[in-house]
Amino acid sequence: MVMAPRSSRSSVIFDLDNDGDLDIVTNDFNSEPQILISSLAQRKQIHWIKINLVGTTSNRNGLGATVRVKAGGRMYTKYNDGKSGCLAQSVLPLYFGLDATSKVDSVEVQWPSGGKQTISSGLPANQTIKIVEPK
Repeated sequence: MVMAPRSSRSSVIFDLDNDGDLDIVTNDFNSEPQILISSLAQRKQIHWIKINLVGTTSNRNGLGATVRVKAGGRMYTKYNDGKSGCLAQSVLPLYFGLDATSKVDSVEVQWPSGGKQTISSGLPANQTIKIVEPK
């Protein structure tokens, strides 16, 4: 059971305890923040990949990039806008839940500068990978 104030002003979603599942921190009106820790990773095997973008020609966090992860015959797409709601910014890197798939086939980045980059090796699941924009 979660007891909550009447009004939440903002929230961020990220892997606070670095166990592979996403947790939530809310900023509540006239109250202290609430931290909601997910226990999904302790209850079942989960698969994920975190992508940390490093821009060189584009901005340093790759804000404005579109990232596509191909894994298990599926395509997962995220736009790296750096936000999660009103007055909130979720922590980077980008998080992709992979369902039952334990292998990532490829990651494609469309950088804000217009460049396109595809990586198809060295992509283990349940890891954070850093992708640096080519100059």
